[in-house]
Amino acid sequence: MNAVIIEDNPGDLEILDTLLKKYCSGWVLVSGNARNADDGEKLINELKPDLVFLDVELGSSTGFDLLERLPGFQGKLIFVSGYGHYALRAIKFSAVDYILKPIDGHELLNAVKKAASVSNLEIVDRIKMLVTHVKHPGRQVNRIALPVLNGCCMITVSDILYCEASRDYTLIHNREQKNICSSLNLGEYEEMLTGYDFCRVHHSFLVNREHVKQYIKGEGGELVLNDNTVVPVSRRKKNEVLEWLAG
Repeated sequence: MNAVIIEDNPGDLEILDTLLKKYCSGWVLVSGNARNADDGEKLINELKPDLVFLDVELGSSTGFDLLERLPGFQGKLIFVSGYGHYALRAIKFSAVDYILKPIDGHELLNAVKKAASVSNLEIVDRIKMLVTHVKHPGRQVNRIALPVLNGCCMITVSDILYCEASRDYTLIHNREQKNICSSLNLGEYEEMLTGYDFCRVHHSFLVNREHVKQYIKGEGGELVLNDNTVVPVSRRKKNEVLEWLAG
C-alpha cells in the first residue's frame, strides 16, 4: 500500500518511518509525510495514498479537523496517538484502528494487516461516523460499528435496548428483536457508551434508559423494558440505578 505519515513531532515521525521499514516493508511504501493539517491535506489530495498514518493532535489542529476537510477521502486510516482520552474512545467507537505511542513494531504490523483487509467503502462509512461522534458526542442518533465475526454491523445507538455479557462476547439486543453477537466484552461497551445514558445495572447487563418502562422493587430489583424484557438489578447497584432513573 502506498502510504503517507502526518505527524507534527519530527522524532515520532522518524520512529514511525523506521518501524514501517523494519516491520512492514512487504506491506507499506511511505511516499511522503507532513507536519501539520494544511500540508497533510495537500499531500493527501496530491498523492491519493492507500493508507494514512494520522496523529490525533497536530499542533493547534487535530486529525479530526483534517478529515472534515477531506470528505472525498477513500483511503485506509490508522490513527497514531500518545493520548488515551476521548479521542481514542471515539476512534474505537467507529471501529477505525489506532496505535498508542510508544509504538510497538508487532502491533504496527497487525494494524497494517488489518487495514489491508478492510474495504475502502467500509472505511469511508467509518470515517463519517467517527467525525460525527467527535463533533456530537453522546447523541443517541449516532451510529456505531459493532465488531462481529465476519466484519462489522452498523446500528443506531437509540435502537439498542440493552447489552448482555456472554462469556468473552456481548449480545446486543435491539428494537428489531435481533441479537447481535459482538467480539467486544461488556466492559468495553460500557466504556464506549459513556455519555449515551446507559447504565451497568448488573455484572451482565448494560441498559439504555430510553427503553426503561418500569422499576420493580426487590433485593436489587428489576427493570422492565419497553419490549417487556425483565432485566435484573444487582443489590450493590440498586442505589446507583435508582439515582440514574431519577436523573
